Amino acid sequence: MTGFLVYIELLLLLIGGYYLFVKLKNSSLPSLNFLKILYVLTFFTEITGKITAHYGFHNTLLYNVFILIEFFLLVKIMEKNIPAYLQWRIWPNAGLFIFSLIYISEIIYNRGFNHSFVFFSHTFTSFYFMVLGFVYYYRLIQLEIAVHAKSDYVFWLVTGLFVYQFASFFINLFFSYIVALYLSDGNNLGISIINTLRVIFNVFFYGAWIYAFICKYRETISSSSSYA
Repeated sequence: MTGFLVYIELLLLLIGGYYLFVKLKNSSLPSLNFLKILYVLTFFTEITGKITAHYGFHNTLLYNVFILIEFFLLVKIMEKNIPAYLQWRIWPNAGLFIFSLIYISEIIYNRGFNHSFVFFSHTFTSFYFMVLGFVYYYRLIQLEIAVHAKSDYVFWLVTGLFVYQFASFFINLFFSYIVALYLSDGNNLGISIINTLRVIFNVFFYGAWIYAFICKYRETISSSSSYA
C-alpha cells in the first residue's frame, strides 16, 4: 500500500508543479516564486531520498538541509497569502527566530548535519504551522467571515498544511513509542506505520494544494475574461 501511495504522492507533486509553472505562471499568486522553489526542492528531495534509502546510502544531510529551507519558504508563502487580519502579526518573525535557535543548537549538539536528524526543529515546524492554522480559523470565526471552500485558495493552502503538520506533530510526539514497537517486532511494524501515515498525509497535503492552485487558476481566468 505504501509503495502505491508513494507513486500517487509523486504524481500529485508533478501536477502541482504543472499548475505553478504552466497554468499560473502569469497569475497574481503571491509568493509564486517561493512556491516554485519549494516544489522543485521537494520533488528533488523526495526522489533523492527514496533512491538513497533504497541503496542504503546515508541521507540525513539531505533531509536536514531540506527542513531548513522548507521552513523559511513555507513561512514566507503563508505570510504573503494569508490576509494580514487573519494572521498573528508577530508570528512569522518570532517563528523564524525560534526555529533558527533550535536548528543551530541541534546542529551544534549533533556535531554537524550528517550525524543525526534535526528532530526538534522538525517538531517545532509542525507546531508553528499548527498555531498558524488555529489562528487563521479562530480569526475567521471571530470576524464571522464566511469561507467559500469551493473557490477560496487560501483556505485550501492553510488547511492542507495544517492537517499535514498536525499529523506530523503527533507522529513525532509518539515517535519513541512507535520506534519501541518497531524494536520489539521482527516485522518492522512500527516503522511501517510511520512511513504509511506520513505518505497518507503527504497525499492529502499535496492534493489540497493542487485544489488551491485550481481555485487560483479559475480566479485568474475569471478576472481575465471580465476584462476581455
